[in-house]
Amino acid sequence: MKSTSNPWWLQGLAAAAMVLGAWLFWNQGSQTSAWVYPYFSGAANLGLDLAWRIDANAYSAFVDLSYAEQMNHLFVRGAPGDLLPYSILDRGYVYIVWLAQTLLFWLPPIKAVLWLQVGFHVLSVLWVLSRLTSRRQQLVFLLAYGLNPVVLHFVTFAYYYYWQVLPALLWVAYEARGGAPLGPRIYAMAVAMMAIFLIRQSTLLVCLCMLAYWVWRERTLHAGLALLALLVFVLAVKNPSQPWHTAYVGLGAYPNAGGLILSDESGYSRYQQLTGVQINTALPDGNYYDARVRADYYQVLRQELTHYATQHPLELARNAVINLAQSFSLGYVVKSRTISYLSAAAGGLVMVLMAWQGMVLRMIVLAAGVVGFVLYFPPIPAYMFGNYLLLAWALVHVRGPWQRWLPRTSAARPTQHTQ
Repeated sequence: MKSTSNPWWLQGLAAAAMVLGAWLFWNQGSQTSAWVYPYFSGAANLGLDLAWRIDANAYSAFVDLSYAEQMNHLFVRGAPGDLLPYSILDRGYVYIVWLAQTLLFWLPPIKAVLWLQVGFHVLSVLWVLSRLTSRRQQLVFLLAYGLNPVVLHFVTFAYYYYWQVLPALLWVAYEARGGAPLGPRIYAMAVAMMAIFLIRQSTLLVCLCMLAYWVWRERTLHAGLALLALLVFVLAVKNPSQPWHTAYVGLGAYPNAGGLILSDESGYSRYQQLTGVQINTALPDGNYYDARVRADYYQVLRQELTHYATQHPLELARNAVINLAQSFSLGYVVKSRTISYLSAAAGGLVMVLMAWQGMVLRMIVLAAGVVGFVLYFPPIPAYMFGNYLLLAWALVHVRGPWQRWLPRTSAARPTQHTQ
């Protein structure tokens, strides 16, 4: 694929537009303090052993702060006696926070993370634009992804959701390589996938899908060793996440026989009904952080979900189909079930269009990015964020009469792209 060369002023204009867009659509919310604090306290207390420890005593002061105050909060290293090991969430975002604090040391930690994400968004979009073959494609991608308010909503959200874009960037790098063999470069891609797995384990399936395809296409020792290395890494890294809470709560996304709603409280309430134990997620003394209570909670919900699935299999199948369709569109909108259904309809049309355009491989990669959870949980934008870049990438390669509505200027003659 021959790319289009952009003058520096045009790149600067695109970058300025994205920074302005981020400022205009800046996310004024944050994840619950109980889930944000461990990452930032963990980064402040990171040692040479890279172990995840948090300052439990400082949490009460953080949780009482407003959003604006949290943005300016300074996380400091706690006394050794106040540090507690933490292992509930995927650990990789701790290292992102540490990197942001190190590179942007003059900013408060949360602001440093947000501006690191904005900077990465701008650079990654400029890189993708440089891989496209015409100004028309670049304009479509910039509008559909780079300046998309839904995308910027998560770029300016201090949590790991944004970094799910990394597998999508790896796929674009593969497609844009111009047909050249990956060779030893596949090792760097495998290392990037390991890092992504640490940040968000739900990205594993799409990474395995891509690597498996590259092994089949490349048929080289490099590709086989890269896939083996990723598998060994995943098996060696102990990940605490379990799907049972998410799967049970996911039943509440649509009308259901159990009367559930899409809320964590659906799982906590059911567990309390069955055991008399109330789940408490407050740091540092909540029983959710007791491994035995958490294991029992998952076991109870697993049994409940298994029983529900045997009683209502068609309901679960319906949910999975709707969820998959939504992952090719806006996703599931928590505040409006009607918009969610419209999103599913639009996603179905996108799937038909991509199949008609011969984008079957891209459809497989898009599905792999969400198949790890859409069978039981709706693709809310936070969970399917990585798909937005892939959808925009697919959009710029759609061929049809609609293209005449956009400018045809190009600094390089487009070449036919084949997957």
